[in-house]
Amino acid sequence: MADDWPNWTKLDQLVSQGNYMAGNSEFIVFKKKVLQSSVDEISCLAVHAPIMWDFLIGFAAVKKMYRSLVIQVFHKLMQVPSWVIAWQGQPAVKEKLQTLHEDLQAALGAQHEVLERSIAPAALKSMAQVSIHERPEEVRKDMERERMVDAIREEAASSPSKRASEAFDVAAEVGAETVAEGVIEHCCESSMVIAGIVEREDSGGSDALNQLRIGCLMCAGNEDVFCSEMDHALNVFNFLLSFVKQYPDAVERVAEVMNQLMASPSWSAMLDFSPLKERLRDLPEEIQAALGLQHEKVLGLIGPEAQKRAKGGDVPEHLKSVAIKMQSIRPAVRERSAAMPPPPPPPPPKDEWKEAKTPEGHSYYYNLSTRDSTWERPIALGGPHVYTVGKEVEVWSNGMRVWGRGRVEKVDGGKVTAEFALPGRGVAKKELPVAHRDLRPVPSSAHKLTDEEKIAYQCWFDLLSAGSAPGRKPGSVAAAFLTTSGLKRPALKQIWHVANPGSSPVELSIEEFGRCCRLIAHCQAFLRSGGADALLVTEADRPLRVRLREECLAMRPPALPKFEH
Repeated sequence: MADDWPNWTKLDQLVSQGNYMAGNSEFIVFKKKVLQSSVDEISCLAVHAPIMWDFLIGFAAVKKMYRSLVIQVFHKLMQVPSWVIAWQGQPAVKEKLQTLHEDLQAALGAQHEVLERSIAPAALKSMAQVSIHERPEEVRKDMERERMVDAIREEAASSPSKRASEAFDVAAEVGAETVAEGVIEHCCESSMVIAGIVEREDSGGSDALNQLRIGCLMCAGNEDVFCSEMDHALNVFNFLLSFVKQYPDAVERVAEVMNQLMASPSWSAMLDFSPLKERLRDLPEEIQAALGLQHEKVLGLIGPEAQKRAKGGDVPEHLKSVAIKMQSIRPAVRERSAAMPPPPPPPPPKDEWKEAKTPEGHSYYYNLSTRDSTWERPIALGGPHVYTVGKEVEVWSNGMRVWGRGRVEKVDGGKVTAEFALPGRGVAKKELPVAHRDLRPVPSSAHKLTDEEKIAYQCWFDLLSAGSAPGRKPGSVAAAFLTTSGLKRPALKQIWHVANPGSSPVELSIEEFGRCCRLIAHCQAFLRSGGADALLVTEADRPLRVRLREECLAMRPPALPKFEH
């Protein structure tokens, strides 16, 4: 459709004014359409080729972070005979090409013989030094990954979630800054996405999976990025296995991500931890088999019957092709020059314990060096929690599969007796060993509300329509109320994810609602103060989420929030 292509009139104006710095949106629209379109479809627009060639060169000169995408566009356009003819008929464009940096000229020259004949002699000499990742075979992989990313974004934008936890999601926000900042920012986004998964694994799961797909595609083959995100590996694997169990139709999307993650030696090693092995084998056999096809290690960990299905080809055809497709777009390993010294040996792994959580909120602990894992809190992390009579705790109900809040009634040796409330079921009581995984202290941030806050938040909470159980309110109703704060949706989305990282996506308790109110109060104060704090809320990105989680959640706000209800 014509509407999918850039505004040609605006492009003409940008070129005539030499205002290439303002051409971001036109370039992104053109890039997306070119990568999606056939040669015949692009050929139909050859009338615009002269102005577009001029624009692309001017844009490449001032937008160095778009280098990879510009090379992809040149590569694709040089497959269209009518556009090649338009190039050859413009001597001024060839002259303009020769004003670009020599190494960019060389990279473009490597894409097609016509471009090679157009670059400056000095650049021609540099073609032998063109990076392997800018040679045509690797550029074609880049193009396919970029096309897949665009398709994921379109899929997310056209299928908005109905869950209350996604009430503040903004269509097409996934990876928007990634396209604007190039390969370096692709890696940064991957870090942001992976860190964010932990906060959202039960809420906004489809959105989180799509972002993770994008992050893995953009950072495919970049082991440095995956190594830097090792701390999140267990939580991400937990998210994937939990999500595909709950939504079996998502197995192809989950398999794509598993394939890329298992290609990372550092991440594949994390699958040795027993809780993950148990979760993998707990999946239906057909899902195990599909995931087993993605990597030999996964194949060795799934159940015997699932292994038979995978090895015998008893898997749907579209799932068999996932591994082939993902392997075909994985970048080549970077070549190392003979003149370069070998990299230093990796440092010995730290003998330290890390905490991770299952999707249900149970904590378990793993040792990065020994690969040991345990449900009991190791001495290195403080040992078992200490409970005293009257201390607030949360107890897991296996029947209802929720955490109930209550207090310790009795401590006797290594046993703790706690009374706790369950939604719609009244009060229950349990005796558990002090180190049992079904018993945990209430997070300290939950104690921080002042009396003034409690009264105000309870008053607003009571205004909301009732939920299915006493003390619960529909999440969608609460989300609608929070929008009356005047904050923009991206900021409210960050608040929602920080305040309710593991809560039900359907209903909220007063504690969860109160955390939202507190964070809104902080954001309103940031906006009033102006400067960097206001910018934090306006941009509503990971820095805001980190600030809210690490500082604001446990801090009294300067003033109560304001709602126009």
